[in-house]
Amino acid sequence: MDSDIIIKLNKVNFYYGQSRALTDITMNFKKNKVSALIGPSGCGKSTLLRLLNRMNDLIDGTRVEGKILFEDKNIYAKDIDPVEIRRKVGMVFQKPNPFPKTIYNNIAYGPKLTSMNTDDLDALVEQSLKQAVLWDEVKDILNKSAMNLSGGQQQRLCIARALAMKPDILLMDEPTSALDPISTAKIEELIEELKKNYTIIIVTHNMQQAARISDETAFFYLGNLIEYNKTEKIFTNPDVKRTEDYITGRFG
Repeated sequence: MDSDIIIKLNKVNFYYGQSRALTDITMNFKKNKVSALIGPSGCGKSTLLRLLNRMNDLIDGTRVEGKILFEDKNIYAKDIDPVEIRRKVGMVFQKPNPFPKTIYNNIAYGPKLTSMNTDDLDALVEQSLKQAVLWDEVKDILNKSAMNLSGGQQQRLCIARALAMKPDILLMDEPTSALDPISTAKIEELIEELKKNYTIIIVTHNMQQAARISDETAFFYLGNLIEYNKTEKIFTNPDVKRTEDYITGRFG
């Protein structure tokens, strides 16, 4: 595997029962890059994202064919622990979903639950909140409920919570779709900063967002990967007419 590739998909098919949601997906994700997955609703973007940390395992009647290699290991091999995969591949969802606990315990919960070294939990909480650019706003209210934070703060808290697990990859499923423009801008700035240390894969319906923050963009349609290339090329000179039609708003 090339040294800059962290995840490799080879002929991946995914089924919900009899229904095939993804067809023969072959693509690579590179380290320390932001990759955006775009396409109309129901085209398989979020399904693909959840395949990368085995979240679809939690849905009855699903099955995967093909290979997904993370650091050269097939994450669907029998001897792989899905919990360990989810620790290394963190996830942030569309709607902020803080636990009904204190801000501090939202961050500390995961590390305490797993066998991570939590000798200096205070330092880990502080570091994670600083990485999510939230520390200055919450450092005096760490023992207050996370539910009192604004939507944008809650989403940054969820990012901090994922970072506390020391992942290699951060998956984001439309992380700003429930947020106002100011909070969205903060999350986008944060993504730019985080890619120095993490690989980020983001599903977004916002074409401008994909163009602004991603290095590479993949266009999905009806469970197929239509085109995947550097973002600038996808948005200025795509190889496939359907990609151009989607980006320019002719359908979808």
